[in-house]
Amino acid sequence: MSASDPVTSERFPLLLFFDGECVFCNRWVNRVRDADQGRRIRFGTKQGTTFAQLAQSHPELAKVESLVLAIRRPDGGEDFLVRSAAVRELIKGLPGFGFWSALLTFFPTFLANIGYCIFAKLRTPLFGREESCRVPKASERMLFVE
Repeated sequence: MSASDPVTSERFPLLLFFDGECVFCNRWVNRVRDADQGRRIRFGTKQGTTFAQLAQSHPELAKVESLVLAIRRPDGGEDFLVRSAAVRELIKGLPGFGFWSALLTFFPTFLANIGYCIFAKLRTPLFGREESCRVPKASERMLFVE
């Protein structure tokens, strides 16, 4: 993959980049993965090579203290969402996330982003960090990028 190649595909139109060392983030990714019955979402850590290559062509994403969601457009291009907009788009329609989806729809984006940023600062003190990024199980490798 070169820095300008798309990271999504028709088969996997959503790619979520997350902090692979964050305990909360890993648990949340597990819930999203389990809820994604259509298997349309792939996952990658922000510490991985795919995100590093993406950040070369989109340096604005490298400094974002947030998850990053890549979304495939109908024309094959990609859009990138961060913070609450990324969460809102990611969980839209996923079973088990109705309450959170409604909550994010209710609050204006700027308020939801404030809440996101506050939680992002508290997640490590509350839940801790792993010493290294997760290694996907054999059964889930196709859902993860390097």
